[in-house]
Amino acid sequence: MKQLILTLFTCTILCTQAKTIKLITTEKIDTKKVWISPKIKTNNKQPINITIWFDQQLLGDGKAYNRRSKEFSKSRRRELRTLVISALKKASDKSYNSAKPDLTKLQESGDIKSLKRHWIINGFSCTTTSKGLQSIAKIKGISKIFYGDNPRPSLSKQKATFITKPDRPTEPSTKNLPWYISKLNADKVWKELSITGQGTLNIVHDINFIITPSLARTIYNNPKEIPNNNKDDDRNGLIDDYNGFNFNTNNPNLTISALTSDPITDRKKLHGTSCAQIICGATATNGAPQFGIAPMSRWAGIITNSNIESAIEWAIEQGADTYSMSFSRPNLGEERSHWRKVMEHGSFCGIFFVSGAGNFAQTTKTPVQMRIPEDIPEAVFAAAGVQQDLSRTPFSSKGPVEWNTELYQDGSIQKPEVSAFNHKVPLLTPDGKVTPDKLNGNSFAGPMLCGTISLMLSADPDLLPWDLKEIITSTATDIAAPGVDFETGHGLINCYAAVKEVLRRKNK
Repeated sequence: MKQLILTLFTCTILCTQAKTIKLITTEKIDTKKVWISPKIKTNNKQPINITIWFDQQLLGDGKAYNRRSKEFSKSRRRELRTLVISALKKASDKSYNSAKPDLTKLQESGDIKSLKRHWIINGFSCTTTSKGLQSIAKIKGISKIFYGDNPRPSLSKQKATFITKPDRPTEPSTKNLPWYISKLNADKVWKELSITGQGTLNIVHDINFIITPSLARTIYNNPKEIPNNNKDDDRNGLIDDYNGFNFNTNNPNLTISALTSDPITDRKKLHGTSCAQIICGATATNGAPQFGIAPMSRWAGIITNSNIESAIEWAIEQGADTYSMSFSRPNLGEERSHWRKVMEHGSFCGIFFVSGAGNFAQTTKTPVQMRIPEDIPEAVFAAAGVQQDLSRTPFSSKGPVEWNTELYQDGSIQKPEVSAFNHKVPLLTPDGKVTPDKLNGNSFAGPMLCGTISLMLSADPDLLPWDLKEIITSTATDIAAPGVDFETGHGLINCYAAVKEVLRRKNK
């Protein structure tokens, strides 16, 4: 086991609630030499995309998440978010400034191109050469070098449509609700506990969004950005990131593909739309019924295939509460560790990452039916899928998962955490019509879990990730083998029982 050195490379912040000075320390990864991913071919004459970690990280080794969650167990989520964000950014500044002279030389020589800093993992991404890779590995403070995704494309000429004055819902609807609302006891939460998702922001990471009248009512407006003025008003490097952002095209356009007259094609184009509607869709004047589990919450769309670090940094800085991911990436190898570290750090910044378990039970063997991001323990909550009669959906991916990378040596891990519905879910089209039994896949089980978490955080905004996990798993309804299992986790999520337990703990 690598020695873990705690350093007082700290963030010092005045906590206004406790009136005391608190320190968040980073941890140094002590390695004898720089680790380079085996996926990187050093004799390659082609440009190499890489992602670098500096040796100062919030979570230093593979066991740090559980260790530091105990350290911060008495914290409040929003206070901890502020402290951790500042600590991460200070660590990034110090590490980058130390390496900057060497990196500048490599940029001037052309051995490094497209350099992009990341504070969420204290590192950077760039394109380099075999020669440049050798030089980078010699820079003091460099710890790990991962094979990176392709850099994001240049600016697109596509124009976005902004929702600037949403007609916000003032109360949840009780009419024509989809069947999963009552099956999950969400309506009981609204009626008896008066919790509807108010005050929470859900990020939906997907491939395309059609902004329907239903979603226009609950869409997020970035208060520091003026829409459609082609300026970076909040100075975060993004122009017009008002309702969300497309990191693939580096613009705010969330609608990549417009609808056609082909129902099969259009169903795919409505994937992100359907996920968002399950989380927080509201009633609309065109007759659309309320599809959202947390109908008074907000949502923002994110599109990216590769720039996950920037997407999560944006979500954190907008004050997001949940981050829904209805996608799955196989065969990442050692690069799984990078994704896991990004989301572990994001979890300490107050984000609840949520994913479906995947749809690969009939095509792939365990322990790789669940992939990135749903196979990440602790920081990502994964929902398996069941049908209306509570029987398991045959295609729903099963656990366990295995973690035996260079950094993470957990071995076999219990997954998924819980279950939701993923079979014959109704489709709400932009014209307000409901088509029964059209949506299948764990893409829709994840948003149901996301909406439930939004209700829980609406009840207590300071609920910590590890406490929320204990509540949502302990209140789930066991539906398969007694106790936790690899097919349905702890059972079907129960919105009412979960939110009621949150309130009990908050008020005791």
